[in-house]
Amino acid sequence: MQTVNSEVRFSPVPDIIGALQNILARSQVIMPDLETPYSRAGFPNTNTSAIELRDQSIGAIITEHQQQLDAVLHEHQISVLETVVDDIKNLHQQLVEKKDKITHSMNLHKRPVSTFQRLPTELICQIFVHCLPESSHLSPASKLAPMLLTRICRRWREVAVGMPNLWSSMRLEVGRRDWQWKALCYDLWLKRSRGTPLSLALQCYGDNSTKLRSLLQPYFNKISSLSICFIYDVDKPELMLTDLPALQELTVGAHDRFTTTSAIAHSISQLPFTLHSLRIIGPLLDLEILSYLNPVWAHLTNVEIATRHPNAFLHLLHLCPDLSSLTIRAAFNQQQTLEPFTHTKLQSLRINYDSTDTKLLSHLFDALSLPNLRALEACYVQPWPHEELKAFLGRSNCPLESLIFGAGVVLTDEQRAEYVALIPSLEVVVDPKRLGCFAY
Repeated sequence: MQTVNSEVRFSPVPDIIGALQNILARSQVIMPDLETPYSRAGFPNTNTSAIELRDQSIGAIITEHQQQLDAVLHEHQISVLETVVDDIKNLHQQLVEKKDKITHSMNLHKRPVSTFQRLPTELICQIFVHCLPESSHLSPASKLAPMLLTRICRRWREVAVGMPNLWSSMRLEVGRRDWQWKALCYDLWLKRSRGTPLSLALQCYGDNSTKLRSLLQPYFNKISSLSICFIYDVDKPELMLTDLPALQELTVGAHDRFTTTSAIAHSISQLPFTLHSLRIIGPLLDLEILSYLNPVWAHLTNVEIATRHPNAFLHLLHLCPDLSSLTIRAAFNQQQTLEPFTHTKLQSLRINYDSTDTKLLSHLFDALSLPNLRALEACYVQPWPHEELKAFLGRSNCPLESLIFGAGVVLTDEQRAEYVALIPSLEVVVDPKRLGCFAY
């Protein structure tokens, strides 16, 4: 079955037509003069001698004409030519059918385009928003929205370019190659955001923080969400963490080298009080590093960090009185005396336990009270400190709604029943495929 994209299985049509035109231009059939006195005679001659002579002459003429006919049939190959003519007619018919199919398809496609063009701009804008890839940060790509939307037609381009929210999120990839070309693309993208709060994701390594700072300088006061990963040998990490007056969410990934972590922590401590969400991925924070981050802790409502000290966990809660959500990678490695502590606003606690000594987590539950806790999730804790958690829930008297056990936690039916007995409305979920709640 042929489709619109199918090709007729002949040589290219222009070549065929050109060849035929050349052959016809060189070919000329000379019509012979076939008239004789006998073909023009109006009345028969009844003279016997004349009849015999005429018959002989006519016989010679017929013989000559037969030879001429044989020559025409042989030299000009009429039967072959008739076959070629039939093939040309067939080719013509196929081309006509192909033209009709293409025309029909074009007409069908013009209808929705025409209908779409008549849609109100406000509705087109909503459709364009749903065309964006499902990603927290978009990478400029010609075959993906929003870049793709600017390549369809003039109106689509005008609408897409005129929608700042399509251009408010971006992932920047900085390499040693093609940087100037990339910088032009990134700058054009950012200009189209037209002052809309920006959400950016980027990597810093070597000396590229200087390049990024130069590129983003005109837009720093519009960055509300920043995800930045510092790779080894970053010369000036503070360049990307200063002069961010509108920053509300910050995710920082860094290796565990103390000098770099300290410099990053010091820069974070200088961020404005607009910051309410902080995620630090990679380094294990201790009390010293936590102290570098003052006074930013006081205004945070969402925190995601990693620590190796139970007392750093409690100290963090002390530093964040307004904290409502905490995700922690607990790599506890030493026994510490923990003073009882109550945090009245924490609603969500997620623990990714990265230690073989679960007694340290048990001690933490013994010291902690969270009277407003609504969701608790834990992964990779074996054996699970069941009795300590029961005591924690009873002491906190919290309105816990969901208790989630992910990979690396084994829970018996009896233990589940005991939790529900404490809080009848509690939803207990055991999901071994839940691989962790902490982003590395």
